[in-house]
Amino acid sequence: MKMTSRTHRGLVRIRNEDAVWFDSDLGVAVLADGMGGLMGGQMASNVAIDSFKAHFTSTSLWSEDSITAAIENADGAVRRQSELMEMNAQMGTTVVLWCLVDTSWLVAHVGDSRLYHFNNNALTQITQDHSLARRMLDSGEVEEGVDVHKHYGHVLTQGLGLRTPLAPSVHESGALCGRYLLCSDGLSDQLAHEHMQRLMAEDDLETCADELLQCSLEAGGKDNVSLILIEV
Repeated sequence: MKMTSRTHRGLVRIRNEDAVWFDSDLGVAVLADGMGGLMGGQMASNVAIDSFKAHFTSTSLWSEDSITAAIENADGAVRRQSELMEMNAQMGTTVVLWCLVDTSWLVAHVGDSRLYHFNNNALTQITQDHSLARRMLDSGEVEEGVDVHKHYGHVLTQGLGLRTPLAPSVHESGALCGRYLLCSDGLSDQLAHEHMQRLMAEDDLETCADELLQCSLEAGGKDNVSLILIEV
């Protein structure tokens, strides 16, 4: 198994509020995107990553229940940091994680950071954003002529540390194959799905990561950009 990551503040933001961590020996990768516009986003993403790191390095018994507990612990850690800094819920972060479970893999997420699977030259989005846009589309509430993604795509319905009801999406998937991409919305918003799919076909994993980052910057780099690539 190979893993690599990239993170960049982009060409507009003054700081990088994303955080990434992976361990190819353990078979785990975690990416967090501090909420843009919220004070303490950088702190929130790093607090969350530290919480997950402590969880994954202390036990190898991973399951849907234990991952849900890890997400709840990270949520609590961000909340406590917010209270310590008297920020009154002004710290928040998304999270997406991937981990190896026996001969299959498990994915969990909160917010709009995503996991994609690339296999047989096809790129599939595995996670569905916890956003108002996604909720409206799923419920059929979209009014004709309204660009729901433009207006509501970045209104998140869930996030760590936000003191809103937390219902993380966690599920175990099929057999290991191909490549997996964890990314913040600074990548998925800048590159069309078809463009990402072409870039994921690059033979060398490091070159693939470089090209994903570079193309997102060339497309505008309007947000922090972070990604983790996994090849099995």
